[in-house]
Amino acid sequence: MCLYKDLLSKSFVLLCSFVLVVSCTDDADPIMLEAGGDTRLVIDARFGEDDFELNRPFQTTSGDQALNYEFSRLRYWVGNVILVNENGEEFSVPDSYYLMEETGEIPVQEGTYGKVYSANKREEIALSGIPAGEYKGVKFSIGVEPKYNDNLTLQIGELTPMNGMAKDSWMWFTSYIFTSAAGRMTLASDSEQSQNFFLETGSNEMYVQKSIEFDQPIRISSATSSVIELNLDVQQVVSLENAWDSAVIGATDVGKMEKLRDNYVNAISFSSASFASK
Repeated sequence: MCLYKDLLSKSFVLLCSFVLVVSCTDDADPIMLEAGGDTRLVIDARFGEDDFELNRPFQTTSGDQALNYEFSRLRYWVGNVILVNENGEEFSVPDSYYLMEETGEIPVQEGTYGKVYSANKREEIALSGIPAGEYKGVKFSIGVEPKYNDNLTLQIGELTPMNGMAKDSWMWFTSYIFTSAAGRMTLASDSEQSQNFFLETGSNEMYVQKSIEFDQPIRISSATSSVIELNLDVQQVVSLENAWDSAVIGATDVGKMEKLRDNYVNAISFSSASFASK
């Protein structure tokens, strides 16, 4: 009887050990929760079907006139970036003000301080600290919101009056320059007929938001790398009625600024959005 109990006890211990080993080896790998991640927002400047470049002639038409444009700068503010997830919930990227540009050297404050803003090309923004999730769209402003536009001493993100996007002619209106395109334009039919052009927008009334919806959601997290690619068609930006007679647009030309503002909004289009595991 004692021998039977002893064998039974040992059998029970072996059975428990076997169950323990099996349960440990059969456990699924622990679930790793993904942390927030980052993404890249690219806005590629083009002129129609061509890559945009400074100091290169681009031809377009305005009414019955063919015009050649050579740009010395293209600059605009992108701000208040918002990512929209699959449920329609929005995440606002903190301090998100970015100066997008392709420009030669610019005298700061029209040379008042003897400083020069260096030539630069910037078409890409790095967005970080984004909660992990599936995202279906992006929103952003073109320009500067009234809180910061009404007081140029307040700074957030890349906002500063010392990068050539504020000058005396705009200080009277207490406004940043929201968009700026400049260079030289020539009549295609008569190369002797040429003039400088300066196309600028600013003031709170010109502040506007652009919304982009992706063709399919992308996943943003610590385990993925992703990119959102948009296009800016500069040919559409300078698509103005009587463009030759509208070579200078600024703070006092509200109607023409509205047209120029709308041109920027319509000129930005979706190209692609993709992601991959790291």
